[in-house]
This record gives sequence, structure tokens and C-alpha cells, in this order.
Amino acid sequence: MPRAANGLWYDRTGSGEPVVLLHEGVVDSRSWAPIVPALAERFDVVAYDQRAYGRSDGWHGPYSQVDDLIGLLDELGIAQAALVGASRGGRIALETALSQPVRVTKLALVASGLAGHPINVEVTPEMEARWDAAEADADLATMAEIDLEVWAPLGADEDLRRLFHDNVEASNADDPAVPVEPLAATRLAEVAVPTLVVTGDHDVPGINEIGDVLEREIAGAQRIVIPKADHMIAWRAPEQLSAALIAFLSA
Repeated sequence: MPRAANGLWYDRTGSGEPVVLLHEGVVDSRSWAPIVPALAERFDVVAYDQRAYGRSDGWHGPYSQVDDLIGLLDELGIAQAALVGASRGGRIALETALSQPVRVTKLALVASGLAGHPINVEVTPEMEARWDAAEADADLATMAEIDLEVWAPLGADEDLRRLFHDNVEASNADDPAVPVEPLAATRLAEVAVPTLVVTGDHDVPGINEIGDVLEREIAGAQRIVIPKADHMIAWRAPEQLSAALIAFLSA
């Protein structure tokens, strides 16, 4: 896994049109492992660890998530790419398409976040009490397990559990990223590239509400709902997600 000049670690495999994968806010780029082989048969696939996640450098004061991505593309000699973003990665992908439209050919927003649209995550009082106690004790292992209950309620194998534990500190810290203004929720009508919106039927309701907004407000957006999938769609339904992405990216 090479390290870029801006401190981001990435994998690059396959050949064809460039496709960049942006991971969720509770894991790192290894979350894409179930679908990378299928995509790499047709595309030049780049998956990177966002700042402070996985093996990438940590935060050192304010920074731009969009600039991080564009810097990586520049270093790799990629003038334009399709962006496939999940959750936090979807938010970054969308912000990049709005602020650097000449660099983005297509958008696939998978269980995506949306800057300017709060996500209401409903938890039980018992879960909230456990979280408060774990946070007070700086018990990262317990915090990771609670994150798994919220974002991976369909269960976790050893590899997925490791991803959550490895990234729990970053995922629950105050990220000093500078927000892109105006917020993307107010600019969805400006998205000018083909867009695919993917959601899972077992995801938290707030994420699926964002999927509804994206489908409604991005002109021509396609929508796919994958059954028996929670927030970790690439992990739950790799064959279905791969097929949907390949069909969309190849069109």
C-alpha cells in the first residue's frame, strides 16, 4: 500500500477508466475489499485511507477533505475519475463533484452522508448509557462494539470487527476538516454528472432519508435499494453492489 506525498495511503489495481473509492467514517479503505476484484477487471481502481484513518497521517490542524482527494489524483496523474463514496466518503465525493466538477465523471453515493442534512441515529437509553460510560472511561473497545451495533446490526465477522476497532478513535474524534461552503444540501440541483444512489433496506433510517433527498434533488439520479443490507453495503452484498456499480460506471 503506497503512501502519497500528502500522507494518504492508497491501493491501486486494475486498468481502464479511473474509479476512486471513498470509505465510510467508521472504517478505512479495507471496507471495499469485497468488491475491488470485480471492479478491477474493468476499471483502474484507487481506494485510499482518509486522513487519520487506516495507515494515513493524522490530523495536524484544519485541512480540506476535497484537497486531500484532489492532491492524490494529481499525484497519480488522474485528470478525471468516477467517485464511489460510502457514508462519509459519499459526502466527500459529493462535495468534490460540486467544488471541482471538471475532475469528476460520475458519482455513486452508497449509504451516503450529506453536508447540511443532519443524521438522526436512534439508539436505546441502555445503549446511550453504555456509550456515555465508555466515553468517560476512554474505553475505545466498547465504543467500537457499540458502533458495530448501530452501523452493522446484521452482525460482524472478524475482519469487519477489526476495521471498526482499528478506526474507532478517528471515527469518534472531532475532525478539524474545514467544511465546504455553501453546504452540499443546498446545492444538489447543481450536480451535473450521472449519479447513482444506493441504500440498504436495513440501514439507519436517517441514512435512507438522505438517499430519498439525493434521489429527489439530483437531476436524473438513479436509485437502487439493496435488500438484506445495513450500512456496510459492500460487506453485506458485494455481488449486488459490484454488478450495480459496473453497470452504472460502464454506461
